[in-house]
Amino acid sequence: MQCRIRERNKFTFINQLVATLLAAVRCQYDDGAIWNEIENVKDRVETLEEAVIKTNEDIVALQTIINALQKNIYVTSVTPTANGYTIQFSDGTTAEIKNGKDGENGANGTNAPIISVKQDADGNYYWTMDGEWLLVDGERVRANGIDGEDGANGENGIDGKDAIAPQVRINDATKEWEISTDGGQTWTSTGVVAEGKDGENGANGSAGAAGDSLFKDIDTSNPDYVVITLADGTEFRLARYDESAPKFIIVDAPEVAEVEYGTTAEFAVEAYNIADYVVNTPEGWKAAYAENILSVTAPAKDLCHFDKEGVIAITVVSDEGKSAIVKLNVMAGEWVEEDDIRILTFEDSDAKFSAYELYGGASINKWSDLIDDPQYGGSLTYTDYMSDTYWWYDEDNTELFHSFTTPYWGGGHVISNYVLADYENLPDGYYGWYEVQMSNPIGGHNGSKNFAVHNGYSDFFNSQLYDASLEGFEFADGKERIVECMYVTNTNYVLNSLTFGDGFNSAATENTYFKIVAYGYNANEELVGTSEFTLCNGRNFVTTWEKWDLSSLGKVAKITFNFSASDDQSGSYGLNTPAYFAYDDVTVKFDTKRVFK
Repeated sequence: MQCRIRERNKFTFINQLVATLLAAVRCQYDDGAIWNEIENVKDRVETLEEAVIKTNEDIVALQTIINALQKNIYVTSVTPTANGYTIQFSDGTTAEIKNGKDGENGANGTNAPIISVKQDADGNYYWTMDGEWLLVDGERVRANGIDGEDGANGENGIDGKDAIAPQVRINDATKEWEISTDGGQTWTSTGVVAEGKDGENGANGSAGAAGDSLFKDIDTSNPDYVVITLADGTEFRLARYDESAPKFIIVDAPEVAEVEYGTTAEFAVEAYNIADYVVNTPEGWKAAYAENILSVTAPAKDLCHFDKEGVIAITVVSDEGKSAIVKLNVMAGEWVEEDDIRILTFEDSDAKFSAYELYGGASINKWSDLIDDPQYGGSLTYTDYMSDTYWWYDEDNTELFHSFTTPYWGGGHVISNYVLADYENLPDGYYGWYEVQMSNPIGGHNGSKNFAVHNGYSDFFNSQLYDASLEGFEFADGKERIVECMYVTNTNYVLNSLTFGDGFNSAATENTYFKIVAYGYNANEELVGTSEFTLCNGRNFVTTWEKWDLSSLGKVAKITFNFSASDDQSGSYGLNTPAYFAYDDVTVKFDTKRVFK
């Protein structure tokens, strides 16, 4: 998808500028200079628009070239156009490269980031930006595609996310270049202002071609290769189609051919003009070619020594003496059933959910966006009573979902990163421990930042008065799964109340207990099991993250939470202890999956 500056915004900006400039010079007779400046602004806006389109087109073309390299696809023709070249490949795909011959008119006031690719030691190509690896959650973004683990039956298909090419745009408000690696769902600023350079032909980039090109040069002088040079100096050699050369194409060749121990896999081959061939295999492997079939046999598992993985290289020679080498990456192993374990961490690096908005236009792109400020009375969790919904969904991971109707004092699960080591003395400026109700003394589990905080309970009194319902989480897809465990700890609000007592509650004694009770429900909302966790036993309080085994609930579609307390923690109106606990790292067991290893 190509991104354009919105027409409405563009012309609104121009019209506002016209009005401002005319107002400033309405007393002057000659307004020619003003109109020249207005035309110059129009040119710059249009240049930026064109630069966005041009950069995204270049990225698409570059990915097509990378795919051709990966799959050993030949160039069948290179056709000059008015703006560059059209490259035709043997698989029918094309790459349109504009201004690719010299790139001299690329810099004209757009200051676009330089997108490129670089091959790493693993043989794969990865996207770069301004010479550095393009990273998402600390991981490099693949430029070439990833084949599934089991291409024969499709149980593990192509990972489409890894194959998505980056996109760029210019933010209307900040005027900064932004980049997306998820098909335009989320955007990250590059920190580069779009109007940061003067153009080569005229101030502020008002003249020249349509923006910076990712391509610097295309050399078609070699009869065997087309050499493409990127703006950062990276070169690619694309083999031309030559009728006299041998052709050996493994049809639908996987990135890595996974062959079970001691078995033979067959791959269809398109072969032309081959007079002879030689096959080199890793130790313990066998390979042979006959009648357009490449047979690959993996070593037996009980062999004394063999290469578990390696490269099969087929050298083919034509009658004219021309040669070519075709390679197939192989790995020996066996298919095993493994548990699919997924963990809800609440960490931004693990967020896979689609961006969404809460009431009031709050944009939620990552878990941290759900953290309210302040803890009590914030705009996310303390809006008008019974009017708005705070919700989160661990999409494409555990599939756990939670929502509650604001305000938070009525109960719910919020995301937090508030840490307060002291649970005896309130920080300056606070009047009650309820104002730090989203804090715990230690942060997230296992040194992480984010966690969730539960608030809410139900007993005879408040269920009658408020028609209270228990807070919890459920699987958004309605399926039943085993929630193996979660880590829990006390909040500062609870610890202060139990340790020292407060205006509502007495301090814990040797006979005090305070427990969380979990209720598991099936897809029909039938109770199937319960589990308890003790937060307070006498004067012993949980102040570290502790594992709570929930597997005894069995397969559930929903889990809700309540509290059980000793009589000294309750009064005439029900529970007096603050009904809070913090939790993190909810572990869910999905159905088993087949893994080749």
